[in-house]
Amino acid sequence: MGPYAFLDNHATQEFSCLTAWFGRYAAETYDGILYLVGKERKEDKKVVSSEKIGLTNILNTLLRLYERLSDDLYGHVVERITEKDKDIELIAEWCVHYGMPMESDELWEKHSKIGFRLDTFYNRLHKLYNCYLLWRVLYLGDISEKNFYVSNKITIAQCRMHLKTNMALLNIRMIPVFDADPPTYQLVCPDLLEIAMAQMFFECMNTDGYNIGVCAVCGAPFPKTRKNNTLCEECQRTKYQRTRDKQRMVANIKKKSERTD
Repeated sequence: MGPYAFLDNHATQEFSCLTAWFGRYAAETYDGILYLVGKERKEDKKVVSSEKIGLTNILNTLLRLYERLSDDLYGHVVERITEKDKDIELIAEWCVHYGMPMESDELWEKHSKIGFRLDTFYNRLHKLYNCYLLWRVLYLGDISEKNFYVSNKITIAQCRMHLKTNMALLNIRMIPVFDADPPTYQLVCPDLLEIAMAQMFFECMNTDGYNIGVCAVCGAPFPKTRKNNTLCEECQRTKYQRTRDKQRMVANIKKKSERTD
């Protein structure tokens, strides 16, 4: 039985965390550090849980966000991202939709602002994406040269060690729930980024088929709703559109042929 089957049989055992929600975000610099700060608060912090119908939604959307950001930001966020940068717009757009991915205690304690350091956020996102690339090598047999670990000829043994090291640092607490019958527990994470790492961890442990797919056309990650899914939503939509266009063209040719006859 795969780990998600275990979660499905225990309703309270879902990844959860407290998350702040804002209507918009702005990049602001405090003490020489660039933060993304929440503006127009929507509501008080609320618990966000990964639902059974979309167990890897947070993970998939963060992986897609990483692929949309500029290349080679790792280690250079401070000098390459400015307050009016396109990358900041993309991160802010994700936050409005899914909630604040992490929070900086220092920003709140010193300036009474709710937000997060952009360099720390990107470093954690980069680590998450690297785990995804390692998973592709180890579990999907990825041989694409676009994969860092493939192009740099990292051995399978080394890939296993890298993935094990990253996953060993997971920050998940098990909170007992004695009101349930039988008693169970909740898997609580400090923030949304850690939920995504936990979801990646469970993908590596899954034996019943994966919940993340890699699109056969564009190579993007996507949430799998069926085992035979091979295309992301965008490419699937394009495929259907091409099919409809082809059918329409054939039908028009047939009509013209009938009129000529």
